[in-house]
Amino acid sequence: MRHRVQYIEDPERWPDDVVYRVRGFRGVACRVYGWEAEPDTWWDKETGDEEQWDGESMRSTGMVVVVMVGDDYRHIVDPEDCEPMDELDYCASCGQIGCTHDGRERD
Repeated sequence: MRHRVQYIEDPERWPDDVVYRVRGFRGVACRVYGWEAEPDTWWDKETGDEEQWDGESMRSTGMVVVVMVGDDYRHIVDPEDCEPMDELDYCASCGQIGCTHDGRERD
């Protein structure tokens, strides 16, 4: 069973109202959920156990979690691969770049 990819929201860097072109996801718009997160573990000197975790602390891996518009699967990508795009350049229903079947007003 695959675990759910965790992320840390950062609305200043990755606002909810911005959609992105992402390298490797040609033709489909994506939303950035935030920075990929992993448990903030440390070395326990007493037991020698490396995987100590308080159950809450998370740290960023430096990658971001994206989801294609119209989907719910979380993908991990390099933030350098995310380029903001105009809101009306994609279909809000299917996520396809260039599709205009969502009924939104365009010029």
